[in-house]
Parts: sequence; C-alpha cells; structure tokens
Amino acid sequence: MSAAQTAFELEAGTVLGKYEILRKLATGGMAEIYLARASGTAGFEKAVVLKRILPTIAQDPTFVAMFLDEARLAATLQHTNIADVYDVGAVDGAYFFTMEYVHGQDVRMIKGTARRRQESVPLAIALAIVQGAANALDYAHDKTSSDGKPLNLVHRDVSASNIIVSYDGAVKLLDFGIARASSSQHQTQVGTLKGKIPYMSPEQCKGMPLDRRSDLFSLGVVLYELTIGHRPFRGDTDFAIMEQIVYQGARRPSEVAAGYPADLEAIVMKLLDRAPDQRYASAEALLTDLESFIGRHGLWISAKPLGKYMRGLFADRIAAWEQAQAHDVPFAQHIVESITAQSQRSELVTPSSAVPIRSPISQPMPAVSARIAAVVPAPE
Repeated sequence: MSAAQTAFELEAGTVLGKYEILRKLATGGMAEIYLARASGTAGFEKAVVLKRILPTIAQDPTFVAMFLDEARLAATLQHTNIADVYDVGAVDGAYFFTMEYVHGQDVRMIKGTARRRQESVPLAIALAIVQGAANALDYAHDKTSSDGKPLNLVHRDVSASNIIVSYDGAVKLLDFGIARASSSQHQTQVGTLKGKIPYMSPEQCKGMPLDRRSDLFSLGVVLYELTIGHRPFRGDTDFAIMEQIVYQGARRPSEVAAGYPADLEAIVMKLLDRAPDQRYASAEALLTDLESFIGRHGLWISAKPLGKYMRGLFADRIAAWEQAQAHDVPFAQHIVESITAQSQRSELVTPSSAVPIRSPISQPMPAVSARIAAVVPAPE
C-alpha cells in the first residue's frame, strides 16, 4: 500500500453521512472497504459494509464515473441471493456506497475449515451453495433496464471468495464491482483481465468479450472445487494456470474421485467446456439440470439445515457471538473485535428470514447411494 493511500485511510470513529467507520476490511484497485455502523433512535444499530473510492483517484472523472456506474448497477440488483446495496453518497468529495453485511463465511473458508477437520463438504450442502449462486446469476443475467432492454450483465468474478453462506443458511453472491452491462459507457476494455485467474473462463483468460456463459464456467469451477476438494486448474504460476484453462481443460471428476456420480459429472463438464457454445446457454438451464439431479437423489435442502451445518462447522465463532450477546455487547462491536486478518474478507448480517434456494420442502440429507457416499475429495 502506498504512503498516500495510508495517509488518507479513514480512522475508526470517522463519520461519513449517517455512517460511523469501525475498521478497515480491505483495499482494492479502485476502492477501499470498511466495516461501518448506521445508528438511529431507540438504540437502532446496523452493521454495513462501506465501499469508498480511493482518495488517490477520486479526482479523476473517469474513475468516479466507473465507481458510480458500479454503485448504480449494484443498487438495481434486488434478489435473495445477492447482497443488497443500501445507500450511495458523497461527503467532502468522497464518494461511497454501503452494502449488506453478511454474517457468515465464504466458500473458501467453508472448504478450508472442513478440510482441516478432515471432512468433506456434504454433497447436499455443496449443491445448495451452487444452486443459490446460480439463482443469483439467473436473475442478474436476465436483468433489464427501466425501458425493458436487456442489460446483458456479466459478473466477471464468480469465485469461492465471492460466495458467502450466512450462519442462518442464506447463500449470497457478492461483489458485482467489476460486473459490466453492455450499455455501460465505462466498460472494461477488451484485452484487460478482470477476475481471479483460477476461476476464469478460457475467453476471459484471452481478454475476449464475455457473456453469461463465462460466469457459468466460473461457477463450474466452484462446483468442482466443492465436490472434489480442490480447483480443477492449479499451477505454480498464473501463466501455467491460464494455459491449463485455455488449452487443456479440466480433468473429469471421476478421474480424480472414484465413484463420482456420472450425472453430476455431466453437469460439471458441461459447465467447464472450453467452447462457450457447448456450455449451458443460461443459468436457468443449469438450474433445471441441478434440480433434476437433486430431486432424483433426494438431496433437497432448505436454509434451516444449511444454517445448522454452518453453525456446526464454525461452532467457535457462534459460541463467541452468544457470549457477547450474554454480556450485551452490540453486534457491530463484536464483529470489530472478532474479525481476524484471515477472516475479514470472508465475514461480510443478512436477515434470518432470507431463503437461499428454491426448494419444495426441507428434506434430510441421506447418502444418495454407496456410489455417491464413496466420493471422497482428493487432498488439496
């Protein structure tokens, strides 16, 4: 981080409009992210994520326009599986917007914590997470402008760190910060890489124009990762990973994990096809196949058992929150005190009533069959 950026960091206690800064969470290429608190009458308090354009670029009209494009776009996305944007504002030339704070963990932390416990993520849990993210993409991809024209929105950064599951079992897709609508006047130029390389589609690696099928490829990487235990594309350098993605493709899950169900493998490999025309044409088509697989194998799961799984996996964090409640510690204060360097990006609170996936009923998570129960993720 440059000395200039450090000098302009917002300190705890700084007030922007109605928001009080509690602590810094992260810095990106165009903005910095803070945990903040909105307070009201009768002791009302709400924790939010506040994203502020970097002071070093706040005087550049182009970057300001891009930042406001992002805020306006994100504010139009109102869906159960997408983190809400609450407010957009400016104080003394500092543009910012605030978003929902999701009290939970991202897929990266879920997978890593399960692995440290020498466990695999249950198949029903993995599918519920991917189904929630697919529902978010289905909504975003079909989003239209106020005059009814398709926005042709592409997220461009679907990854394990951008899918969070709350302790109540809500699945949220985060960070539409580099998403672009075809109508945007400040689109990322062709040839510019945006996103996390292990999750990029072949066309994204090559800096080509993207459509919704690129997001579905990235979601396929997440599905592979959750059901196998590691990403399909790994290497010592970014270049080596991109070479695998563009020229080699993913190994079939059944070649990595004996007994991997063939009908699930068909879904995974269709998502990860190097040719966009051979992938699912839409998230809706993916959801149709996912729901058929889930239905055939009795793997329906609602928010309640998903939340139960999360609270069991992260029992130490839940115990800390319950202890804080017992001592009347405000939620926002507890978050400030409990966030660690490892978890601060992951811990982004969602209403407990949020429902992450379309499920007809809550059902137990039986072993689908000896074949599926035998699928054990390979080590990282």
